[in-house]
Amino acid sequence: MKKHWLYLKMSRIEHFDIVRICNGKGEKVSEPVTVEEPLTIFLNGEELVTLLYTPSFPEQLAIGFLVSEGVIRDKNNIESIRFYEGKGVVNITVKNNGNDPKQLSSTRLITSGCCGGVSFYRAQDYARFKKITSRKKFQRSIIIDSMKQMTQTSQHFKETGGVHSSSLVQDGKILFFREDIGRHNAIDKILGECFLSDIPCNDALLLTSGRITSEIVRKGGAVGIPVIASKSAPTNLAIKMANEIDLTIAGFVRGKRMNIYTSTWRIV
Repeated sequence: MKKHWLYLKMSRIEHFDIVRICNGKGEKVSEPVTVEEPLTIFLNGEELVTLLYTPSFPEQLAIGFLVSEGVIRDKNNIESIRFYEGKGVVNITVKNNGNDPKQLSSTRLITSGCCGGVSFYRAQDYARFKKITSRKKFQRSIIIDSMKQMTQTSQHFKETGGVHSSSLVQDGKILFFREDIGRHNAIDKILGECFLSDIPCNDALLLTSGRITSEIVRKGGAVGIPVIASKSAPTNLAIKMANEIDLTIAGFVRGKRMNIYTSTWRIV
């Protein structure tokens, strides 16, 4: 696989002159605002989808999206990944790929995600979902401490209040931390990094600052992640899907508390 990754100091914050009202008084200040840009993914030269994202890790985001949607399953099939700076385009060339980009784009589903999340919904996807095989158990203290660490790490959120965070935790340590305007994107950036770096996720903990919806469960389930934890709440479909595949959901991880909704035996 040819790697044309372009690691840039992309501008993720732009300042605007605003009027801030505080205690009934207004003052002019320069306010940091998170940057939102389109990223169009091409597969074998065919336009597949456009995501709205925070400009960082575009190649990993594109790969993570395609992996979590089941479009790419084998890294050996990837021939090249190229990001075109200035155009907001990632072109991925694969071989022996069983999915037709035109057919996939026709099954697009606008999800509940931030910034118009997109998923390639196909009814058979749910029937083909594999159960989580990991028997690893996770200490509740590690989940609570890791969530606190992730929250403290998010400098972009502290500056703008405009991004979601996600982290992958292995053996009690945060392995990857990513931010994005979309919670789906932050997770896909991590999944793409793991896929390209041959890092297995089947004994890892996935943290997110956003809601746990069914498409978040689908993304975690696609790579065998056994536990997804969030500061926020899950939805009913997320809980039902997680029960089907034996994936553990922990919500409202705040302070020293959490709610465990599914496969409760994993958290001790």
